[in-house]
Amino acid sequence: MPGPAKQLTPKQMKFAQLIVYGVEGSPITKTEAARLAGYTDSLHEGTRLTNPNKNPLVCAFISNLRDEVREKYGISFEGHLEELGNIRDRGKKDNRNLAAAATTEIARGKVAGYYIDQKIIRHGKIDDLNLDQLYEKMKTIKQKNEKVLEAKKLLISDEKSES
Repeated sequence: MPGPAKQLTPKQMKFAQLIVYGVEGSPITKTEAARLAGYTDSLHEGTRLTNPNKNPLVCAFISNLRDEVREKYGISFEGHLEELGNIRDRGKKDNRNLAAAATTEIARGKVAGYYIDQKIIRHGKIDDLNLDQLYEKMKTIKQKNEKVLEAKKLLISDEKSES
């Protein structure tokens, strides 16, 4: 069985760009991004491409693109929360409707990747896990993120060798 890919394909790059930038500035779903990138089985490809265990390079590229957007527009998580707080405070103080300002700030947060439209059906609570199960869950999370971090390092080294 071959190892993980060491380079992104043009389709994967287009998919990642569509996930981050959307179409004409409007966000799109993973399925739509996969279809527009040229994948035939777009329903499953969108999910597969954003799975860090199956495609860590794609996930790392998406993360890098989001980092570029945050840097370009000066969006930080702390600044985003501060601006939302300011909008809330102005709305309380002036009794004005600041829905447009709040919507704009939330849209900036979405572009930066701070909001994920995802529905998760959970069964049980973290409190129901014993210590061994908790450690196993944390280990899984760490392993999942390690693949993306390794892929990000690979992408950075590829960029440096090309320049």
